[in-house]
Amino acid sequence: MKVKQDLLASSEFDVYSLVPPSPYDTAWFSMVPNPQQSDQPLFQGCLDWVLQHQNRGGFWGENIAHPTIQCLTSTLACIVALTTWNVGHDAIQKGLAFIHGNTEKLLEEQNGSFPEWFAIVFPAMIELAETKGLHVYFSNGLVEQVFLERQEILQTRRWVSGCGKQQNYPALMLKYHEDGLIQSPSAIAHAFMKTGNKEFLVKLNSIVQTCGYGVPAVYPLDEDLVKILLINQIETLGLAEHFMEEITSLLGQVYRSYISCEEPKSMAKNAMPIQLYKHSLAFRLLRLHGYRVSPRNFCRFLEDEDIVAYIEEHRELFLSAMYNVYRATDVTFTGENQLEDARAFSRRILEKETMKDCMNLVRPISMTNLQGQIKHELSIPWLARLDHLEHRRCIEREESLGPWTANALSYRLSSQSNATLLQLAIENYTLRQSIFRNELKELERWSKEMGLAAMGFARQKTTYCHFAVASTASNSSLSDVRLAVVKSAILVTVADDFFDREGSMDELEALANAVNRWEPKGLTGHGKTIFNALKDFVDDISGKFFNKNGYDIKAYLQDLWCQTFASWLKEAEWSRNGHAPSTVEYLQVAATSIASHTILLPAAFLLNPPPEIDILKKRQPLTNSLMLLTRLLNEIRSYQKEQEEGKPNLVLLYMKENPNLGVEESIAIIQKTLDEKKKEFLELALISDEMPEACKQLHLHCLKAFQMFFNSTNAFDSPTELLAHINKAIFDPLRVEDVQGSFMPLNSFQSTLGLKKDKSLASHGKSHYSSSKPCNGFFKSTCAIKVQGNSRKDLVTKPYSRILSLEMRNPTIYTIFSKPKAYIH
Repeated sequence: MKVKQDLLASSEFDVYSLVPPSPYDTAWFSMVPNPQQSDQPLFQGCLDWVLQHQNRGGFWGENIAHPTIQCLTSTLACIVALTTWNVGHDAIQKGLAFIHGNTEKLLEEQNGSFPEWFAIVFPAMIELAETKGLHVYFSNGLVEQVFLERQEILQTRRWVSGCGKQQNYPALMLKYHEDGLIQSPSAIAHAFMKTGNKEFLVKLNSIVQTCGYGVPAVYPLDEDLVKILLINQIETLGLAEHFMEEITSLLGQVYRSYISCEEPKSMAKNAMPIQLYKHSLAFRLLRLHGYRVSPRNFCRFLEDEDIVAYIEEHRELFLSAMYNVYRATDVTFTGENQLEDARAFSRRILEKETMKDCMNLVRPISMTNLQGQIKHELSIPWLARLDHLEHRRCIEREESLGPWTANALSYRLSSQSNATLLQLAIENYTLRQSIFRNELKELERWSKEMGLAAMGFARQKTTYCHFAVASTASNSSLSDVRLAVVKSAILVTVADDFFDREGSMDELEALANAVNRWEPKGLTGHGKTIFNALKDFVDDISGKFFNKNGYDIKAYLQDLWCQTFASWLKEAEWSRNGHAPSTVEYLQVAATSIASHTILLPAAFLLNPPPEIDILKKRQPLTNSLMLLTRLLNEIRSYQKEQEEGKPNLVLLYMKENPNLGVEESIAIIQKTLDEKKKEFLELALISDEMPEACKQLHLHCLKAFQMFFNSTNAFDSPTELLAHINKAIFDPLRVEDVQGSFMPLNSFQSTLGLKKDKSLASHGKSHYSSSKPCNGFFKSTCAIKVQGNSRKDLVTKPYSRILSLEMRNPTIYTIFSKPKAYIH
């Protein structure tokens, strides 16, 4: 894998180095004759590029494994260019063989529906090739269908000259902005050859000077869109923690551009898909990173009935745009009716388009990937999806999802950029899995040592809890935080079960009183075991915090747990006395007894920076919101179980207060409240200033874990529902093909990225790689992957084996061992 040396050495961020060259446009540049010497190409470098970039299959194009109809037009243009200068005879023959051998198959994949750009370009290139003496036309019903579609388009648009002759492509495809600049390099090349206009020559030279001899499909590029695509790809691959400074810098630039066009001018319909894609994705990224931005940039299309009708008529053209509009509405705040309307509209478009899959239609691989992602998006709410597993989906898909528009995928990251990011993502994911396995061992050891694992009455959910926490708060640097959250969750689960089903009222009162006194005197059996484990946990957290920050938080932690135990005792009294509290009285206690704040807040003190204790003592609105939401999620999915056990439940209590309501109506009312409260929570979690960013994110992680457990069922109490997900998150190797045809060993990849071992840390049993040159060649600043407490990095080459690279005091050693399985504690 080769990192672009010019980008490494550049002092500015170069968006042109990140997008793939267009063989089609480069071929047109290579056709341009030198005005001073017409028997020579003006851009010999472009002709050389064409000669050097034919794939083994005989075609030109980036997608080596899965050629597309774009490869047909690119290959035609390239063999025309080579024929023009009477060079590359073998390459021409291979290109012709590809055209004759694959045209029918690639056209069949379109199922009789050809993009407009293809219906214009493909026939024109066949005709141009014929004029060069290349016999590429052959009798085929699908080819003839494309020609007929071209004719219909030309007649509809009246793209016919006064004498009745059709204008040639790419003259048809000249794309002018209001400032008169052409965006299509191939069109500029054609225009110069036809007119000799020196302005076009200046433009051609400018493009080559900026982009080199591999010409992009669009010029000038929308630099903000390229930056957005890069940030999105980094984040969806799970690499954000290693690029935070760069993401922050790029998003600052995107934000300035976004707010400058909050009242954009009306745009041409052919520009709408890419603009909707850009603005909706920018909005989502900006809002997730705490920027206060308006959705008007991409929602205003709903105000124009003609545009709405146009989108509905051309659904496939707007598919990736609507996909991102829908995703943008995941972060809707209270009162944002525009976003609600955009969500309903985009979902309707996506559902109609995905219904085509029920007809077993064959689609291009890029469209198939997009369709699969859309189905995933529609079936599982964003808050119920775990980031770590979402990263795995993206890695195993391998292809980045760029904007699918009328001009195909003209805006996307190059295969080299994607391959570099993908390889790093593979390293990062398998490294995280190694860290998670070590954490799980430590949690098992602690639970056993504290006696919690031996309690026969309690649900043993160590693996479940760790899976949920690790898959939401997955950054390598959060290991101590994850351990603290899971230990809290183990304690909550065991103690809650003790109060629900095992302890007598005397034992429960004794334990609650002991926690209040913080003194185990008089406790025996399970109560004493629970108290000792709780004391060990609180002493550990408060000790670590004191050593780092110099003041004590033990009293706060003790009070936090005291309130939680008091709420469990109150619920036990209700249950055993048969008391049915009012919904208001119940929620006052139940919001505490769900213990989401008790699980979260002790671990928050291990964040960097930690929240101020005075802020947490006041119980911030974000924490209150989390407590209510997690309780409501639990109530909807557990009412049947709690009805059988004789315990109060909000669904049942609401029905008692409203006898005219059935179960479904009661659930619907609670669900509506839940949906509205989530919007309030998101605004507090994403853009409020009430606590440090890391602490707000931990609240969001906690909600996502609860949403996952209680999204459509009570998965927390299911013995099997989450097993496959647990295996994927912690144990199963990634299922990926070789990157660009080969798999690079870790030590080789470290060299490519400029990663080097820090010997001072290696001698202490830690792996710490720092970088003195730009990571991946994308940024000029330092990028480091830091791993503490783990001496192995996994490299995966086969689904059922793992290769461990030991990058410590010894040379690299590769060991294959059998795949472990997840198990439930």
